[in-house]
Amino acid sequence: MQFFFYGTLQAGSDNPVARMVHALLEPLGAAQVAGELFAVPDPDGWYPALLPGTDVVHGQLYRAGAGFDAAALDRMDAYEDYRPDDPAGSLYVRGEAALLGGGDGGSGTAQVYRFNQPLLPGSLPLPGGDFRTWLAGSGKAAFAGRRAG
Repeated sequence: MQFFFYGTLQAGSDNPVARMVHALLEPLGAAQVAGELFAVPDPDGWYPALLPGTDVVHGQLYRAGAGFDAAALDRMDAYEDYRPDDPAGSLYVRGEAALLGGGDGGSGTAQVYRFNQPLLPGSLPLPGGDFRTWLAGSGKAAFAGRRAG
């Protein structure tokens, strides 16, 4: 199973779920998917929202390692507030996305979390499609991951 992360689950993110999951994933490199990317404000920092669209969204591709199991996937789903038994009420939904050419991460498909609710007031479009670059240029802090225990 492959995962495309474009925000606070990328390696190096300062939250407990990212640290936990990256001990169980193999990095494959840079990758892109199609979509529209927004930065969403939260009292605990900014997080990205991937919506359907035709722009290019930049992130990283990972493959599940030998120790990756259902509990790790459940923890990622909980961090993203994805509830498979209640997709309509979930903040994000996890599904398959086609990878675009141009990255070093490969081709094919990967699991990705897409934003599933109306954007909050104050959300900002990210025309470059790169949340980390926007964070670095804006001086804003990334979401710290308080949702996950």
